Amino acid sequence: MDEILTVIRLGLPLELRRSLASANGIESMRAVVRDVRGNVKRWRDARMALRWTAAGMIEAQKGFRRLKAYKQLHILETSPERSRNRSADPSLDNQAKIA
Repeated sequence: MDEILTVIRLGLPLELRRSLASANGIESMRAVVRDVRGNVKRWRDARMALRWTAAGMIEAQKGFRRLKAYKQLHILETSPERSRNRSADPSLDNQAKIA
C-alpha cells in the first residue's frame, strides 16, 4: 500500500502510475527464479545460490515486455526532487492545488 501511495504522491501520469503500482512483473520474475532454482538438488554455498538466482533472472528476462509507459520514465528522474521541494515549501502545495 505504501508503494502505491508513493507513486500517487509523485504526481506521475496515469499510465506510468498504473504500470509502477503493480507488482505483477516482480512476482512473475520471482516465480521463474523459483522454478529455475528448483532444478538444484544440493546447494554447496551461497555463491552457488546467487549464480542460480541470476540464471533465473536472465531466464525471466526473456519473457519481459516493454513497459507501456516507457516514454514517460524520464519523469521519474525529476519526480523525487519535485516531491521533496513540495514537502519543504507548503506554498508549492497550495499552488499545485490551485492549478
